[in-house]
Amino acid sequence: MRFPIIHILVESFRSSTNSLVSHKLRSGLTLLSITIGVATIIAIVSIISGLNKSVANQFASLGTSVLYVERFPWVTTGGRSWARIRRNRPITNRELAAIQKIKEAYIVSPLVRTMRTAYYKGNQIDATVRGTSWQYPELRKFDLEDGRFFTHGEDEKGKPVCVIGWEVYKTLFEKGSAIGKRIRVGNSYFTVVGVIAKQGQSFGFGSFDDNIIIPYHCFISSFGGRRNLTVLVAAKNPDEIELLRERIRVALRGIRGLKPGTPDDFSINSQEMLLKEYKETTRNLWAAIFAIGGLALLVGGIGIMNIMLITVNERIREIGIRKALGATKLHILLQFLLEALIQCWIGGAVGFIGGVMFPFVISLIVKKLPFALSTTSVAVAIIFTSAIGLIFGIYPALKAAKMSPVDALRYE
Repeated sequence: MRFPIIHILVESFRSSTNSLVSHKLRSGLTLLSITIGVATIIAIVSIISGLNKSVANQFASLGTSVLYVERFPWVTTGGRSWARIRRNRPITNRELAAIQKIKEAYIVSPLVRTMRTAYYKGNQIDATVRGTSWQYPELRKFDLEDGRFFTHGEDEKGKPVCVIGWEVYKTLFEKGSAIGKRIRVGNSYFTVVGVIAKQGQSFGFGSFDDNIIIPYHCFISSFGGRRNLTVLVAAKNPDEIELLRERIRVALRGIRGLKPGTPDDFSINSQEMLLKEYKETTRNLWAAIFAIGGLALLVGGIGIMNIMLITVNERIREIGIRKALGATKLHILLQFLLEALIQCWIGGAVGFIGGVMFPFVISLIVKKLPFALSTTSVAVAIIFTSAIGLIFGIYPALKAAKMSPVDALRYE
């Protein structure tokens, strides 16, 4: 035989497809578990990959080298109870001034919030008003659809200017430019200098779409200063973030008169805390996903073994004839092993198509959840289906290869 491997592959494929077509119901039920297992792994892993991509983008908007000095922590760790945390004292301008003196602090920006209703020519919207510094865009990343952010001079002088989110713009102005227009926020008037590009809904981080951002000093004079203050502090590069965190902690403990051994009554938050919590939350989910998919593939493997044993018994005389004509044990072994693999690959291919289509449709419905096909999940699915075919196909293939040609030809 000149090309034995090619002949074996062609014959195995023909034999496998004939067997599948001849026993449609049996084959369909057998391959169903393989299909479900592969589709489950690819679909769910792709959905989570898309979620990870969206969450990573939102974490990036918080700043990789930015610390948020606040009254309460974003994540409760170390067995700290809420009853104790809620006694934390608010962050005030005194802490802000102390942080501004830290040499490792590259950018320091205050942030206060309140809810107010904004009005313009009969239109109104409930909005979150943020008071912050002119350097805020360097700490929280967002794009401007129109205009600009307020300047250092406008910030220092407390000028009544504002930058509005997309929903605020659409509700108040409907169409046309908002730049230079005066809107009423509560009982105060502000001139619009910029419009933030549309961001849409996000997974728990908040959007600027319904926000109005004004200079910090203007916020204090318009809405009062007795509020919880957040201080955003940036290091020059991520390598200095832990040193900066410790410098802030020492400064605030000193100002607040905390004795050694006394817990901090403030929090220094960062995107790394959220990322760590997110990874811990999804770790068990990953294990569950692969367990479910693996179980489905295992069931499918048992089905493959059963159908291959039936196939061997149905083709005993064929095996005898092939051996009588010169086929070796290796030829018979490869033929039946390849048949098992081909059946697994067919089930895997159908599962792949279903597994890709499902997250793609979900991404069309949920705009904030991008479609992300995980190459890892595809590789795992291919390896798993091939392994299932080899592991559960080897016994029937060995049984066929070890048959005596004389006994096989006598079989009725």
